[in-house]
Amino acid sequence: MARKNVAKNAPEEETAEPGPDDFGPPFTRRSFGGEFLWAQGDSYAAKVLRVRAGENVIVSTKDRKDMVVMLTGGRGVLEMRAADNVDRVELEPAAPVEITSEYKYRLLAVTDVELFVIHSPL
Repeated sequence: MARKNVAKNAPEEETAEPGPDDFGPPFTRRSFGGEFLWAQGDSYAAKVLRVRAGENVIVSTKDRKDMVVMLTGGRGVLEMRAADNVDRVELEPAAPVEITSEYKYRLLAVTDVELFVIHSPL
């Protein structure tokens, strides 16, 4: 269903309703859902990621010194790989997890997930 712009003295125009994968501004669409860069400095970047249920997202540590993720909504599993060993940990809300370069990581979204991510820039 479309909605009309009802601002006073605004020209009549219709805008499309957001779809199920459209998180809307200020989020940028990504193949897994969307992301929003909410803070950036010389030594860090902070993002909010929204990941659709069923998506598997590789968490890249290449050229990053530090990274921390924290689940803020939904259910997700963090998969950590080192050589031929794989560990899986269910993320807990409001419990930050440090991501180090010694492992390869992948986020498995059990439900729609929202994460805060803070990392050193590439």
